[in-house]
Amino acid sequence: MLVENVLTDCIFNGVRYVFFKNPFIQTMGSLFPDSSVYMLKTTAVGFIVIYVTRYTTKSIGNIWQNWLVKKTVSQKLKEVCRNKGRLEHDLASVNQTNSCVELEISVLLQKLQDGHLSCVEVLRAYQAKALEITTEYNCITEFILEAEEWAKKLDDDAALGGKKGPLHGLPFSVKDNVGIIGYDSTIGISRFLNQPSTEDAAIVIALKMLGAIPFCKTNIPQTNMSFGCSNPIWGLTMNPWDKERTPGGSTGGEACLIAAGGSPIGIGSDIGGSVRLPAAFCGIYSIKPTTSRISMKGFRKVAVANVGVASVPGIMARDSQTVVTVTKLLLNDNHLQIHGDPDLLPIPWNEKMFSEKRNLRIGYYEDDGFFPTTPGIRRAIQIAKAKLEASGHELVPFLPPRVEYVLNSFISILTADQSRYLLEALSNDDIDPVLKPTLCALSIPTFVKRLVRPFFSAKLMPVYLGLGGNRIRETHQLWSEITKKNLYKEEFLSHWREQKLDLCIGPCFACPAPRSVDVSKLAPALSYTSLYNFLDFPVGILPIDKENVEDQAKLEVEYKYSDAVCNLVKATTKGATGMPLAIQMIGLPYQEEMVLRGMEVLDAAMRQ
Repeated sequence: MLVENVLTDCIFNGVRYVFFKNPFIQTMGSLFPDSSVYMLKTTAVGFIVIYVTRYTTKSIGNIWQNWLVKKTVSQKLKEVCRNKGRLEHDLASVNQTNSCVELEISVLLQKLQDGHLSCVEVLRAYQAKALEITTEYNCITEFILEAEEWAKKLDDDAALGGKKGPLHGLPFSVKDNVGIIGYDSTIGISRFLNQPSTEDAAIVIALKMLGAIPFCKTNIPQTNMSFGCSNPIWGLTMNPWDKERTPGGSTGGEACLIAAGGSPIGIGSDIGGSVRLPAAFCGIYSIKPTTSRISMKGFRKVAVANVGVASVPGIMARDSQTVVTVTKLLLNDNHLQIHGDPDLLPIPWNEKMFSEKRNLRIGYYEDDGFFPTTPGIRRAIQIAKAKLEASGHELVPFLPPRVEYVLNSFISILTADQSRYLLEALSNDDIDPVLKPTLCALSIPTFVKRLVRPFFSAKLMPVYLGLGGNRIRETHQLWSEITKKNLYKEEFLSHWREQKLDLCIGPCFACPAPRSVDVSKLAPALSYTSLYNFLDFPVGILPIDKENVEDQAKLEVEYKYSDAVCNLVKATTKGATGMPLAIQMIGLPYQEEMVLRGMEVLDAAMRQ
């Protein structure tokens, strides 16, 4: 009661001073008749009442909305926990073995085809393994309850002599934003809770027609616009090689689950490195195709109608052969067009390009001329180069031109709506700490950013100047930026053709997987992956080695830069011994077969 009385007195005395005691009102009273002063006071009171009413209403509305958000999230998590508990109970009641999850995928597929393993048996083994992994690393958002029903149907059909698909009985996992009928695609934003998909994504339809079984959805960063993997709904996903480090993003849950052995195939999406970075950080294989080669229909996007830079799906697995198998099956016989997306380009699998035996001419670079790489990353490129040369292929130096321009233009185009859609989606949400610096940068006008430029990291400026599309305010400016982008692509292709390249290898990031706490400050190092979204080139990821003691020693001696972000890269790489080191295998548009061929060639050379 004492606090309430004091507060009431403060408000009363404050209002009395504003309207009756302050010098302005007293001066007006000496200049004008009483009636005018009365009108002035009445008008002022009216304005303040309107303002206080609107402010109070808005505050109450925000409090109410925040309460509703927290209630919705709480109810969703309880539902997911109940479903997870039921699954654990069902699996505990069965004589469960995880031995089949250790099989190579090609062997597992053959055993499913031969009938040595049933679809239900394999599914339950992967469900049990996935439960164990997500308990440890928090990588799964929801298990798909109908998966066992689908597995039983496949077994029943096979028992009756039905034809088995090439992926018969193989479980697969999907990123949170991939549509599965009856399940939310939240992208870590609460407003998308309780909005279950009404149809499967085209790629899910195609994989199911091939005999595969979707069995869980995996975690992502809030908005999908980060290379970390945390959000206020599902929490933080950890790297299976080191819990303090990020698994990458935005397809981080997938990469974590696959790397730890909990899923044979994963489906994700990539708009700036979202499939490739997690694959690199977790030591698995992936491919990002060219736009319209594999369908994005049925994926939830945070930038719904963006033009100039497109999101594409990605395929992830523990080995290159599985990535090849799935890609080939999806492109063969127009599975995606027939079963889900008639708008795809009709480019079938090119077996000749994939199978030809001639030696390749491959470009390589150890850093992109904008953001320096750590000794371990450079060593991975050197190993790949030496292995390819030993296999008879020709390696030539190649440096992508003007990468700083690309990074700035990429971000400007991606946020050309001044990020209105993103900000609206987050309007009533808790904001993940990783996203806060980005949202802060979005709100700062370009001229202010330019004023503070001398005080900021030179590596950060292309990112922060581009955020919010501040250089793009009108349609003609967007068209101009896309025209410049197309001219850059011609310039890049000209360099490529001058060198007569079939492929190119390069880093995926400036360092091994950074600590999760450092993710928000390392956006400039996305220059390595965003370049190929900007160009719309197909890119594969394959692990080469792991960070070792020698790499750590060289880090201290060789990685010396004055830039603040480079210093953070050095700090976050300390202690990364044992973390995977991967490279990008880059090809020309619509030549996914050549990229996959390069991956298989290098993978075979690495095993020798």
